[in-house]
Amino acid sequence: MLSKLIKYEVKATGRIFLPLLFALLLFAGITRIITPLGPQKFETPAMISMAIYISIMVGMFVMTFIMMIQRFHKNLLSDEGYLMLTLPVKPWKHIVSKLLVSMLWIVVSGINAFLSILIIALRKGDLTKIIVDMPTAFDRVFEQLGSSIFVLSFEIILGLLIALASGILVVYASIAIGHLFSRHKMLASFGAFIALTSLSKVLVAIISLTPGINYFSSINISSNDFLGMLPAIQWAFACGIIFTGLLCVIYFAVTNFILSKRLNLE
Repeated sequence: MLSKLIKYEVKATGRIFLPLLFALLLFAGITRIITPLGPQKFETPAMISMAIYISIMVGMFVMTFIMMIQRFHKNLLSDEGYLMLTLPVKPWKHIVSKLLVSMLWIVVSGINAFLSILIIALRKGDLTKIIVDMPTAFDRVFEQLGSSIFVLSFEIILGLLIALASGILVVYASIAIGHLFSRHKMLASFGAFIALTSLSKVLVAIISLTPGINYFSSINISSNDFLGMLPAIQWAFACGIIFTGLLCVIYFAVTNFILSKRLNLE
């Protein structure tokens, strides 16, 4: 059933995001074609195309944030919640489906924005040169770091994904907490968000006082001793992943508890 929820969520949001993604690449291509033609006849069209491109990029990320909030609130905490939560599906599956789809569109939007920048920035021959030079660059890095490069890369990617999940889940938890109030629910949600993020910072400060943890703050990384400090860097990444993962669990548990035990749709 979780796969069906994810499929439904992708279809519902894809109708909005796919045209935006296509439009961004389209105007990146138009800008790329017009700009080299010269400033005499095409300066104004190039400026208009670039302005539209920037507007679409900003709108894409703003829409991603708005849709993340709107889909969660509308589907689970508004009148639609009567229908969605009467389905034979556990509340946690609704949370997971919306979390995964939100993460999907944020990642896809980031990749799409990066590709659009490459379309505009790269000149003739640049892409070929990058493709040719990549194996050589990778060989040099692998020669210096060995197999540790794979571990470090995995930790970076995993850390980014968990940080992204944490950012989404704290919003979900804030909205769910705000919905417990009978009045001024959006204001209460905003207050809950401030409270949760502040508590997480306090928790970080407390953990940093633990013997041995403050060692990481004294690490000075330079090109000369990067290889020697690599184990400490990997351990620091691991600690960050564990802490952020713990926050994810807390935010998820709060949201799931409210949807399961304390939900009031009136």
